[in-house]
Amino acid sequence: MNLGQIDLNLLVILKHLLEEKHVSNTALALDMSQPSVSRSLQKLRSVFSDELLVRSAYGYELTPKAESIKQDLNSLLSRLEKLVHGDTFNPADSESTVRFYGLVPQMAQLMPKVMEGIRREAPSMVVDIDSIPKRPFEPLLSGDVHFVLATHEPTASEQNLYRMFITSRDYRLLMHQEHPLASKEITVEDMLNANFGQISIQGDKKLSIESRFKELGLINKERKLSVPVQLTNFNVAPDIAETTDLIFHLPTPFAKKACQHRNLVCKRVPEPLRHPEKDVYLYWHKRFHNDPMCRWIREIFKKAYPQP
Repeated sequence: MNLGQIDLNLLVILKHLLEEKHVSNTALALDMSQPSVSRSLQKLRSVFSDELLVRSAYGYELTPKAESIKQDLNSLLSRLEKLVHGDTFNPADSESTVRFYGLVPQMAQLMPKVMEGIRREAPSMVVDIDSIPKRPFEPLLSGDVHFVLATHEPTASEQNLYRMFITSRDYRLLMHQEHPLASKEITVEDMLNANFGQISIQGDKKLSIESRFKELGLINKERKLSVPVQLTNFNVAPDIAETTDLIFHLPTPFAKKACQHRNLVCKRVPEPLRHPEKDVYLYWHKRFHNDPMCRWIREIFKKAYPQP
């Protein structure tokens, strides 16, 4: 590849094409015409000697080479922006985009206060929030996001990550307000005989509270919990709980918010089955550790969630 062929504007267009997987959406995001984006895509295909985007039954898919390019492009453009603008960051004038990933409970609980600070101090800044379930640290490692909010611990293979403690959370049981267990103190035996909904974020087929039952010797190969519904995200759980006899074991802030203006109640988990509180951390990759914008965002979190 001849680097003289590379136009930085083309790389910005490529970045959006790889994220959107859609010519029209890219044109809309960049305030360009669709023919202009299509011509840019043809130039990019020539520069990289690859189709980059190929048609499928559901639109466009990335080629293996495009997937590889995507992993490095965001961090490359961030470094170029840093070269141009230096190590200073003025939030009042910034039009930068900061990208977050986290599941709905974390985002619903923690981002409103952070957004308040960002909107107050950096009104022209763009905040991009992704809450589609996936392995939590993949977006950080690929450079797709600047920050991740998660209760998970990175594995040994997920290196070069920093983190900052934000808060701790426990869990509640969410159910219809006329559920047979809604008006009583729930016992372990009640839980053994209840019907649950499971939220399987990464394809896990086990109920989030199942490990506690096993530790207490309450379930085995013969006696199992009833889990007739499995979801891949949190958003549908309140609707299902409101119309069925299913119980969901959910982070307390999310469960309490779901009860507002709905025929739902939150109940405490029986003492023997309670999980320890889980810590929620803000994670970021080494590549963004000294980035002035990211340092400023971390200060916003510190102001929103001061530690004793």
